[in-house]
Amino acid sequence: MGTSRQCVRILVTGLLLTPLLLGADKAKAKPGAEKEFALSSKWAVLVNPVAKVRGRRPLPEKGLIQNFPDLKFTGPKPGHPFVLGDFADDGEFGLVDGALQIVTGASAAVQLPEAGDFELEGVMEHTEFGGWFMAVGWSDGRGYVLSNATLKESGSPWFLTELRGGAAIPDGTEDLEHFEWLRTQPFRLVVSNKELTLEVGKKTVADHVGMLNYEPGRVLLGVYDTRYGPKKLRVHSLRMRSLADADDAAKK
Repeated sequence: MGTSRQCVRILVTGLLLTPLLLGADKAKAKPGAEKEFALSSKWAVLVNPVAKVRGRRPLPEKGLIQNFPDLKFTGPKPGHPFVLGDFADDGEFGLVDGALQIVTGASAAVQLPEAGDFELEGVMEHTEFGGWFMAVGWSDGRGYVLSNATLKESGSPWFLTELRGGAAIPDGTEDLEHFEWLRTQPFRLVVSNKELTLEVGKKTVADHVGMLNYEPGRVLLGVYDTRYGPKKLRVHSLRMRSLADADDAAKK
C-alpha cells in the first residue's frame, strides 16, 4: 500500500514539474528561423497600389521584397558606358509615396520571392535615361538577366543574358528588339517551360525566348549606373504567382 502511494506521489510530482521544465527548455532554446515564403498559384501582392503612404520609408523588414546589398555580377558588356556590365550594389531601394524605387546609391537591386515557372505583373514608370534589369532563376551567380538601357541617340536596346559564376557566358547573350518604355505602363513577365515572355503595354518585348539552362531561383529587379546615371523607375504595383500548379495540371 505504501509503495502504491509513493508511486502516485512521484507521478503527480512529475506531472506538476513537466510544464515548468518544458518552459525552461523553451526559454533557453534559440528561436528557430522563420519559415520561408513559398510562392503559390494565388497572387502574392508585392507592391500594393492601394497602400500609398506619403513620404519615404524603408522596405518592410519582413516583406516579400528585400534589398540585395552584396549583389555583384558581370553583364554582357563590361566597360560599356550604357549597357549592363560590372554590377556592384552600392545603394538601396525603398518606398516613396507608396512606389518602389532606388533611394540611395547609383546601383541597387531587390530580391523577389524564389520561383520556378511564374507570372509577374504590375505597373512601372520609366522616365529619362539610364539602365535597369531583371534577373530570373538567380542562385549563387547563376541565372538569366534581362537588361535594358535608354539612350539619348541610340534607342533603347534589350538583352537576355545567361550568367554562370557571376558573369555572362560566351555567346550567352541574345539581342532583342529595341523598345523604349515610355512613362507609366502595365507589364507582364512570364517564365514557363524554360522560356521568357515580356509584355509592356501592347508591345511584346520578348516572345517565348528560350532559356535552355534555366532553373528555379530568385527573381531580382535592379537599376545600374551609366554615363546618364541609373534608370529612374518607380514600381507602382506588383504581384506574382507560381505557374507550377497549372503546368502540372496540363501534364496530367
